[in-house]
Amino acid sequence: MFWMSRYIERAENTSRYLDVNINMLLDFNMIGREDSAMYWEPLILISGDHEKFAMHYDHADAETVTDFLVFSRHNPNSIHSCIALARENARSIIESISSEMWEQVNNMYYLVQRATPDAVKRDPYSFFKEVKNASHLFQGIADGTLSRNESWDFVQAGKYLERADNTARVCDVKYKVLTPEPDAQDEPVDVIQWMAVLKSCSALEAFRKVHLSRIEPGTILNFLVLDRLFPRSISFATAMLAESLWRVSGSTRREYHNNADRLVGKLDSELAYTTIYDILGSGTHEYFANIEADLARIGMQVHNTYFAYHIPQVEYGRVEPVLEMAGLGAARAVWSQAEQQQQQQQQQTGAKTRE
Repeated sequence: MFWMSRYIERAENTSRYLDVNINMLLDFNMIGREDSAMYWEPLILISGDHEKFAMHYDHADAETVTDFLVFSRHNPNSIHSCIALARENARSIIESISSEMWEQVNNMYYLVQRATPDAVKRDPYSFFKEVKNASHLFQGIADGTLSRNESWDFVQAGKYLERADNTARVCDVKYKVLTPEPDAQDEPVDVIQWMAVLKSCSALEAFRKVHLSRIEPGTILNFLVLDRLFPRSISFATAMLAESLWRVSGSTRREYHNNADRLVGKLDSELAYTTIYDILGSGTHEYFANIEADLARIGMQVHNTYFAYHIPQVEYGRVEPVLEMAGLGAARAVWSQAEQQQQQQQQQTGAKTRE
């Protein structure tokens, strides 16, 4: 449930910022130009797979980045891979989800399977719109057909964990690229690019309803990070993630039952009392790197608490120490039911050997 939801949310996010980037280049009349590489490389940085991209492609342009983020089987975070993994996880828990959810996951899978690089190149707007709408439809079907039990809570937890991570990555990369020099004057191009940042998080219209002043980097960061009402802000997503995990474990703000609950409660409290001046004063890249690391640790602790098969051991404390995760702030975590079953078999074999 958790990873199925994460993968579908990840595919939607990738579709959105690819679509926004293409439309921005159309506004600049830069489609097909060699110097447009500077607009494609940040998308690889957002995905966290720049090293893997460099292993298979010589340079970043519209064709290579689209192929890597949409079709590549070497990239576990491509849209093709995410939907395939979501379907695999859904198939393994088909008795726990509604038939409508299973049908929608299948529809998404065959939508991506039918797509070809040439077709996406000719009409990227239609393809990315279909992927985004399919993800929205899946979440709506889950809302309308799934009982509000632990299954529902894990679907919500996966969605909001992935959403917070995506917003942090977009803000980190784009703020670093677009931040002007102290004495620089605002340019129309910069305004368009900051609008693209908001669109990458489906936030432009919501931002305009709250902030009527001109678009400024600090105001945008404040909205995408700290706004408690916008559903794709880091603060809102973290609060929803905390509520979902606490419903499963029975934790509260005053008492936590495992490390995942402790970490998400700590992050939620920090965000509730953070101001934009704190973020800018500490350095935006360092701040977002810490946010990404915290979210990665929360995801790892959720896995260790609820999913990992392990041999029980004597515990000398109420909460186990937090396990570090390799590559924090870089590549995203991936997980599938097949991998989990393989790990379980290996651990069972090791236990029998020790016996």
